[in-house]
Amino acid sequence: MCKFIRFTLTLIVVTAIMKSCFMSSAAGSVLDSKSTEATMLDSVRLTYNNITAVSFPRIVSLVTVMNNAGFVIGKLDENNFEVYEDNMRELPIEVIELPYDSIGINVVLVIDRSRSMIGQPIEDARNAAITFVNLMQSQDQSAVVSFSQDVRTDHSFSNNKNSLITAISKIFETDRTAVYDAVIHAVNLFTDDLKNRAIILMTDGADNSSKNTFQDALAACLSHEIRVFTIGLGLRTNSPEEINLKELANTTGGIYYYSPSSSDLEEIYKAISKLLHHRYQVSYTTHNPAKDGTLRHVRIEVFVNTNTSLDTASYLAPFEPDTVDTLDPIDPEPVEPPFEVTPNPFTPNDDGFNDRTEFKKGDEAPIDWNIMIMDRSGRLIRTFSNGERVWDGKDKSGQLMFPGVYLYIVSSGNRIIHRGTIQLIR
Repeated sequence: MCKFIRFTLTLIVVTAIMKSCFMSSAAGSVLDSKSTEATMLDSVRLTYNNITAVSFPRIVSLVTVMNNAGFVIGKLDENNFEVYEDNMRELPIEVIELPYDSIGINVVLVIDRSRSMIGQPIEDARNAAITFVNLMQSQDQSAVVSFSQDVRTDHSFSNNKNSLITAISKIFETDRTAVYDAVIHAVNLFTDDLKNRAIILMTDGADNSSKNTFQDALAACLSHEIRVFTIGLGLRTNSPEEINLKELANTTGGIYYYSPSSSDLEEIYKAISKLLHHRYQVSYTTHNPAKDGTLRHVRIEVFVNTNTSLDTASYLAPFEPDTVDTLDPIDPEPVEPPFEVTPNPFTPNDDGFNDRTEFKKGDEAPIDWNIMIMDRSGRLIRTFSNGERVWDGKDKSGQLMFPGVYLYIVSSGNRIIHRGTIQLIR
């Protein structure tokens, strides 16, 4: 009997400590990497947010470090990170903690207003979203989307807190649930000039009305480089809908949060706000200063206590052609014959007209061509080799890309032949 009492008391104490840890972290505090809370949670996850080479050969990356519960880990420095470019370690590195990132974030709040949200759940959902808006910083913008079986934009992107709060206050529950249509609707609100993109999706049920599939929604977020933070309100553990929310978050670099009841939503929104505003800037001077236009692959690893995590990104080195004269003094023709991509723009919509674009150099493309197609952030979309020279607008997994401008580089061996842009429209 005494052993049972001691065990029960121990369990109560441990449960109280863990609950205190969760709630205080969710309320927006940053976990110290050496704190008791960080040790108890015993996990670390690094997410690559952005990489830029505008100050080449200086390379600057922004990363987020969190635990598996979705709370940021603070007070890290150069001793906690290692950086590798094309598998070569870069030294020295500079790490700056940005606890209140002033770059600004652009977030779409996607709120479930299906019939199951009636009463206290929809009221708590509105209050949680309003809390997030009140935590917005001067450079931040938010938009509001709500959904039942139909999806609507309650407010476009804005930094006007009062206007956003008014729109959120008018959201009321109606009918069925179209989660995936809502995600794609939110994706389409982002324009090219909006950086640091994220979606916060809150739902309490399974999709039963969408015209789009889960894979459609996931592909849309990936192609537009949007992190998705998903909140499952009262979902059954390991149910199909919870599994999809987890995959959507994990694949896009976001976090899945389980909310046992609607009263927990406000703390979760506070935690997401803190996570989105807290980053580390990791900088180094590349070991390869050649301005050769090549795609460079960067890996950043983080070490916290006994835990480690990594993520990767890529950037394009700037290109400056050799100053050596490339013209034959006897025959003043270019060494490389004329190059073109046609049609450009092209429209891969299966209507039999301009569905594909072709890479051409003179009358025939040599078989040693290599072609890389990337989005504007430098993410590799598709590669062609061994005489392939037609692009159907799809990535390497067969997913049709979204409208926009894509970069391409044509090379032969280690030499760049041509570079340019392709516009995909529908």
